[in-house]
Amino acid sequence: MQKKIIALAVAAAFSAPAFADVNLYGVVDAAVINVSGSGQKSDLLAVSGGLSSSRFGVKVTEGLDNGLTAVAVLEYGMDTEVNATIGTDGAGVLKARQQMLAVAGDFGTVATGYLQTAGYDFAVKYDATSGSQVSPLQNVTKGGGFYIGSLAAAARAPAPWPTSRPDFNGLTLAANYSTEVTGGLGNAGQASTITVDNKTSAYLLSANYANGPLSVGGVYLGATAGTSLLGAGATATVAVKEYAVGASYDLGVAKLSGTYQSNTTGAASAVTAYSFGVVAPVGPGALAASYAANKMTAANSSGSGFTVGYLYGLNKTTTAYVALSNMSNGSATRAYSVAGNILSNGNLTLGGSSSLLALGLNKKF
Repeated sequence: MQKKIIALAVAAAFSAPAFADVNLYGVVDAAVINVSGSGQKSDLLAVSGGLSSSRFGVKVTEGLDNGLTAVAVLEYGMDTEVNATIGTDGAGVLKARQQMLAVAGDFGTVATGYLQTAGYDFAVKYDATSGSQVSPLQNVTKGGGFYIGSLAAAARAPAPWPTSRPDFNGLTLAANYSTEVTGGLGNAGQASTITVDNKTSAYLLSANYANGPLSVGGVYLGATAGTSLLGAGATATVAVKEYAVGASYDLGVAKLSGTYQSNTTGAASAVTAYSFGVVAPVGPGALAASYAANKMTAANSSGSGFTVGYLYGLNKTTTAYVALSNMSNGSATRAYSVAGNILSNGNLTLGGSSSLLALGLNKKF
């Protein structure tokens, strides 16, 4: 009998599932942008991912015994403007967004893999322009070295263990914990040997409450950063603490949102960032606007920016859009720019600004 049970287990592990539900999904986003920055020539470019990053994913779900569900998600980024396969950029670098295996039930979800964290989910929920080339909040948090955000260091991490309760009287809780991060948070790969100087462990705790038109939430991050995360010259690990709070309210005629976050690394003074956003129906589409700024400890090293855009729904899955975005730097920095993966802020004039005008199309499937 025992040999028969073992044989069945081996067969189940190596055979294809017979009753799994497989769903393909994705986003294809393409835009033409005019981008310019202080000390640089303006240019007209065709880009992928103006309103949201282009991606392709597969989600597999299968019911298990005792009311449990097995879930697998494989999701990769795409660049529609380069000759590269799904999951790689023009240089052949892996662009995994999620690679997850999970078990879900009434208790929530427990998963492992390379996942979007509670820090990413917070940004998507409370930043009106999150996930786009024109989000001022994501530009100031990424340029300012923050962890929480859709482009920040802790947006994704390998081998976290998230848990959440989907609905507890409107309250949703989540947690991520990882001890296998090498070379800094957000690294898609893991070294064969993890050394103390190269290791970052981190946890995130979040809570969100929704009641009618009101939604409020927050996320807290604690990390022990290795020298690879801190950069050249660092000789020891250091503690990082960061929290972010956000809220949104739907007035019917407009939806308002706002965020505030604070980061403390080691013994340094806290740096902060904040944002305000609004999305309002206007004519056949919607107007979206947001403003964000940060406050850094070094003099004249802060940044700020704004975005105004119009979204026109051609149908339920296709959106045409136009957006104007601008980022400004303090006189002692050039860390903040629009479209950070297109316009190199390293070439900006100190204290300079950059701007972007985009016209694009976004298709979900």
